[in-house]
Amino acid sequence: MNFIRSLRFKFIVGLTLIMLPLFMLLYYNNVYAMKVVRDQVSLTNMNHLAKSVEQNERVLQETNRYLYSLGERDPDIISLFFLKYSSGDYIIAKQRIMNKFMTDIGFYNLIDSFFLYDAVNDDLLLATSGNYDVKMSIVQESMPVQMQQLEGEIQKPEWSIVQGGTWNALVKTVRINAQFYAGALVDMNALNHPEQFTESGDRGGAVIVGADGGALSDSALNSAQIKLAAAHITGLNNPYQVISEVTSTGSARQYLMLGIPSAMSEMNYIVLLPEEDMMRNLPFFQQIIRLLPIGAAVILITAMIFLRQLLFRPMNVLIRGMRRVSRGELDVRLETPASSELEFVTHSFNQMTSEIQHLKIDVYEEQLRTREAEFKQLQMQINPHFYLNSLNIIHSLASLQKHELVQQMAGHLADYFRFSLRAGKRVIRLDEELEHISHYLEIQKLRFPNKLDFVLDVEPDLGQYVLPPLTIQPFVENAIIHGFQRRTEPFVICITARKSKTLSDPDPSSVLQLSITDNGVGFEQEILERLQQGQYAEDPGGQHIGIWNVIHRLLVKYGEHAGLQFSNQTEGGAAVHIHMPAQTEEEEGRAYAEPVDRG
Repeated sequence: MNFIRSLRFKFIVGLTLIMLPLFMLLYYNNVYAMKVVRDQVSLTNMNHLAKSVEQNERVLQETNRYLYSLGERDPDIISLFFLKYSSGDYIIAKQRIMNKFMTDIGFYNLIDSFFLYDAVNDDLLLATSGNYDVKMSIVQESMPVQMQQLEGEIQKPEWSIVQGGTWNALVKTVRINAQFYAGALVDMNALNHPEQFTESGDRGGAVIVGADGGALSDSALNSAQIKLAAAHITGLNNPYQVISEVTSTGSARQYLMLGIPSAMSEMNYIVLLPEEDMMRNLPFFQQIIRLLPIGAAVILITAMIFLRQLLFRPMNVLIRGMRRVSRGELDVRLETPASSELEFVTHSFNQMTSEIQHLKIDVYEEQLRTREAEFKQLQMQINPHFYLNSLNIIHSLASLQKHELVQQMAGHLADYFRFSLRAGKRVIRLDEELEHISHYLEIQKLRFPNKLDFVLDVEPDLGQYVLPPLTIQPFVENAIIHGFQRRTEPFVICITARKSKTLSDPDPSSVLQLSITDNGVGFEQEILERLQQGQYAEDPGGQHIGIWNVIHRLLVKYGEHAGLQFSNQTEGGAAVHIHMPAQTEEEEGRAYAEPVDRG
């Protein structure tokens, strides 16, 4: 069966075409829902980040203005330029400056330290809210670089990044005059506000990274996450990025990355939000994409199992039943399925096979009756033919006034008529047929004394087998009529009967072989070719009526299991061979006269 043309294949294709748009719609809906969540979460957190960065940048800008105004508005710093170093007035002025810086640190909440550096005397004034020694060390180490950057250049508002071991800070230095430099120090951790990002979860967080990707502030992110974020700094101009981290187990973990570059320094504010925490309100939509192929396969298999039980299996049973009927098995009856539609089809099929079976039986019975009528007609057709020949013989003997031969002829003829009274039966035994032939040949011997003889060569126990009446006689008559001509030596007719096996069928059966041979002139070549080609059947009313009658009776009764062959013997004379099934009267009755079972 062609699978492409089957209902199973068409159903799979049809179900796939129906389910595919639904799954595509579901997939699109899931992707769209996740995109909406990303957009909303990124918008919320970006607003928080932008607000935080804006506050930081504003404080740094105000600090810039504050530092630039020190040289113009602060009299103490201006007076230091004119006071003698380490004098009492100098020290008092420095103290007032220290007090002012401490007061201003409280006003500028992000500023960690203010400082004033005397480049001529290498004197550093530091006001800080943190660890004084650490801040003093950082400022002292960074001042040469800061002063070099300010030498001969227009002062810029950008803040520089300085590192003090594990502590990083922003530093801003301005030149007040040729001797003094003022500046401010900002702790990087003060610029990072991770508590603002409520969607960061346990594995997310915020960090400030430099231009080289290194972390400048403390963060809840691990080094791998910071490195991952640093690799995507170039995409900070996008509203957000979806980046993936490969875990130690080989699975991928996705993050939503937000970032804003600082306008005041070469640093970037980065926020990483884990998607699995961010999507915790959409667990179904998170998993549905992965489960879509499995779900489609489960639905398809379930539908196939359902339809197999409901449709395909009953249809296969129906198809197998039709194939059995096509092979001639008319006793097929199918079980009634549960479906009302298929129940009607199955009932119609069972009814059809029952009607076909009865119709075939009726046709078979009619054929038997027809064959029986034809058989009897053929059987009766041969009798007048023999009667005419017998009367001709008696007429010839009476003309010759051979009264004794006429008496013998009449006796044999009486026995022959007695046999004819039993010849109305379907079959007779072989010994009865041979006895009848003997009477016929004795009659012919009386007609041709010392010129005709016959031999019966029959294997023992073959007389019990049956054959249609008057099967052998027409060939004996033809032998005498056509073979017994212009002879100077006795004409001998030999009738033999043998039994053999045939292996043409899977189950070998017995065959009765009869032969009628003579030592006459044989068949003329033209006539022999016609007989071998079966042309005697073309003219059933002609001179071969006896042969036509015999072969047709054999074919009507035995079909292809019977046959007739003609030939000339090498030593001279004609030969006729007849074969048919070797059956006793009981076996013939079972084979051809069994009562018909009507079911």
